[in-house]
Amino acid sequence: MNVAVLGGGISGLAAAWQLQKLNHTPTVFEAGKSPGGKIKSKRVEGYLLELGPNTIQSSGGDLDDALSELGLAPSRLEANPAGKNRFICFHGQPEPLPMGPVALFKSPLLSGKAKWRLLKEPFIPRKVNDESVADFFTRRLGPEVVTRMIDPFVSGVYAGDPEKLSIAAAFPTLKSMERDGGSLTRGGWKRMRHARKASKRSNSGSRKRRTMYSFKDGLQEIPAVLARELGALLLLDSPVVALSSVGEHWQVNGERFDAVISTIPVPHWSAVAADVFPTIEMDYAMVAVVHLSYPREAVKVRTDGFGMLIPAVEKRRILGLVYNSALFPGRAPDGEHLFTIFMGGQRYLTRSRDPADLLQLATAETGDLLGITPGTAPIFSHVHVWEQAIPQYGMRHLEMLRRLDDFELDHPTWAFAGNYRGGISVADAFSSGLESASRLADRL
Repeated sequence: MNVAVLGGGISGLAAAWQLQKLNHTPTVFEAGKSPGGKIKSKRVEGYLLELGPNTIQSSGGDLDDALSELGLAPSRLEANPAGKNRFICFHGQPEPLPMGPVALFKSPLLSGKAKWRLLKEPFIPRKVNDESVADFFTRRLGPEVVTRMIDPFVSGVYAGDPEKLSIAAAFPTLKSMERDGGSLTRGGWKRMRHARKASKRSNSGSRKRRTMYSFKDGLQEIPAVLARELGALLLLDSPVVALSSVGEHWQVNGERFDAVISTIPVPHWSAVAADVFPTIEMDYAMVAVVHLSYPREAVKVRTDGFGMLIPAVEKRRILGLVYNSALFPGRAPDGEHLFTIFMGGQRYLTRSRDPADLLQLATAETGDLLGITPGTAPIFSHVHVWEQAIPQYGMRHLEMLRRLDDFELDHPTWAFAGNYRGGISVADAFSSGLESASRLADRL
């Protein structure tokens, strides 16, 4: 079976790789000059910059298995153990994110009233219908938790607005915990018991250690090795300019194929072939990624962690920072701290896209939040803007997924994959590609 794979991001590469293993012939059409989509690692003047995702969380899933099969697993670079430390901006200062119940009740992030409100959670009735992330956590944990902890978390993951995201779509595990356990507390304990039992049924009874990792040359090592596996089947600098159905077959850029897997982002569908794709609307958050490096001695706040998230209530003009050089070696020259600053998102839709403006704002905010010695300018800076960075799993997202399922049922030689379906992480997008290939092969 000859299959056209539209898009050479991580989902498209995974789909094509899986098709190869199933003895089909994929052809990947990628508009960009390099594979990987928004996974982009760049070396500039002795710095290693991640323009997209910065790390991957090991979970023992499809991606981890694939890295072993591809021979990349031994090359994984585990993050500094201090990366477990996370900070939230609290009255302009980095405050450690509490990592357990005791730490939470000692933390100044929440008032005494908000902490007592948490004790009511097991007794809050469950709600069957979907609701926004903000409404879900306000109902279960109280409004202060949303303002101080959920809002920055959502900004860090989705660059989104908790008032607009669907809890069932964006965080389905949490919704299922409430549904299955009656509350987050009981649902969490129930999941832990099941995990322990499953672990005991496995080999040694020990649970796999979850780690964050990258690679010496950044996350782009993953699409690079997949591209090598595909060889001439990956067509770079080859946007889809013509797409149509021909009987039971498809024609892509003048070539005939038995089937199609589309990983093209939803906003691009109408430009590619409005009469082929279903009519679906989906918001994507704009994200500006600014890299700044400073002399280590000029940085006065703690940097022994992953980074800092910024709640909207802090009235800052950035979403958060990642402490790159504290996580992995080789990200910056010796004696320097490299930071990634994220701006934009659903919170600042109307902000300027001009790189000079973004750099000025990022430098001002970073200087204040990190206690940079006054008068110290960045040694290095870099700005990259993603106009459509992260899909927003809004209140109609589940309906959209049902429409995609219906489309595939009506078109058995077509499958969808991407970070708009099944999760936005690198691992989720990879799994989406694998599943689309297997789904298509099973139907045919």
